[in-house]
Amino acid sequence: MDFEQALVYELSIINGLTGKVFPQAPEEGTKAPYIVYNSSEGEPVMTLAGPTNMTELTCEIHVIAESYEQMKSLTKAVLDRIRSFFQRAIGQNGPNIRSISHVEPIEDVDTNFNYHKSSFDIRVRF
Repeated sequence: MDFEQALVYELSIINGLTGKVFPQAPEEGTKAPYIVYNSSEGEPVMTLAGPTNMTELTCEIHVIAESYEQMKSLTKAVLDRIRSFFQRAIGQNGPNIRSISHVEPIEDVDTNFNYHKSSFDIRVRF
């Protein structure tokens, strides 16, 4: 299981998000709440001694919800789940996360489509 597969597995465990974690865009007709992510393949971590057996990648996560309260609650649940990745294998036989960090979520509202969004980046080493 690669990082993206493991991420989807882990975030889909959150109440209300089963089958609602998508790369780049939601499936047509999907109603909030859902998560959209963009992830790189990562690159080898280099040291003065040369390349290591670790990979570092950045992943952008967007939590979409129908209300502000739902967005806040889901963002907290997602961040709690992501923080739990530290020092364990994620997913089913996925990568062992050696370090993880995230930036403060940025919140937005789309009045045309009537949804609330929280967006943040995570940086992972495995």
